[in-house]
Amino acid sequence: MNTQSPLPAPGAPLQHYVSIAPFDLQSVEAMTPEQSKVFQASQLRLMWWKFRRHRLALVSGIFLAVLYFAILICEFLAPYNLHTRNMDYIYAPPQRVHLFHNGQFVGPFVYGRQMTLDMDTLKRNYIDQQDDVQRIRFFCKGDSYRFWGLIEGDRHFVCPAENGQLFLAGTDRLGRDVLSRIIYGARISLTIGLVGISFSFLLGIVIGGLAGYHGGIFDLIVQRIIEVLQSIPSIPLWLALAAIMPITWSPILIYFGITVILGLLDWTGLARAVRSKLLALREEDY
Repeated sequence: MNTQSPLPAPGAPLQHYVSIAPFDLQSVEAMTPEQSKVFQASQLRLMWWKFRRHRLALVSGIFLAVLYFAILICEFLAPYNLHTRNMDYIYAPPQRVHLFHNGQFVGPFVYGRQMTLDMDTLKRNYIDQQDDVQRIRFFCKGDSYRFWGLIEGDRHFVCPAENGQLFLAGTDRLGRDVLSRIIYGARISLTIGLVGISFSFLLGIVIGGLAGYHGGIFDLIVQRIIEVLQSIPSIPLWLALAAIMPITWSPILIYFGITVILGLLDWTGLARAVRSKLLALREEDY
């Protein structure tokens, strides 16, 4: 059995290798193609690479992009006009889309419905008529509309059959298609947040930049205003400002009023961050 230690004896020189080739600084500092690609990339490209590696963020971004694209053409996507009423189908439940009828492929269709009224409870009951096959039409003519309030049109992505009905999400108490109203309402809901954030972003940069650049009494006043706004709970303040809006305002004025309210309350944090950054830059030697 070999009991010799692999370590050198005490006082013996260490065994090592020294290359006889001349030292080349450029070869030592040379980067691999991948390192060079990262080193030369712009900040925007680095952000995109990081965003693309985050699977959840990428899927969420694609989903939001689809939603924002949909609200651009909501008049085309909605089966009905926003104000179309079907008084014979009040509180109708959603219709199921079928592909096969009696074992044969028909394509996307729904069954026609017959409404009966329960005289004891006054409840409307809707029964599918299995012999009434209503094929769903695509890229068809339907209710007229004004695209973004400017261009007349009547083309829709999906329409009910001729003299038929199509309520994929049911109807409300006035017989209006719920799916169409959801699509139209998404335009308001999604753009209010986007416009409100853009407005607060602009306010934060401008006010925070002026406070950090000029300083003095202006900076003092801005900081006290920020402290007062941040000390008040947001929800009661939103409710109070929303109650100020007159009920006689048109929907357009109410829309812009809500965006202004959202923007007036969300700029304080960004303004402080911009102010502190400009204060630091102002003290630099250059």
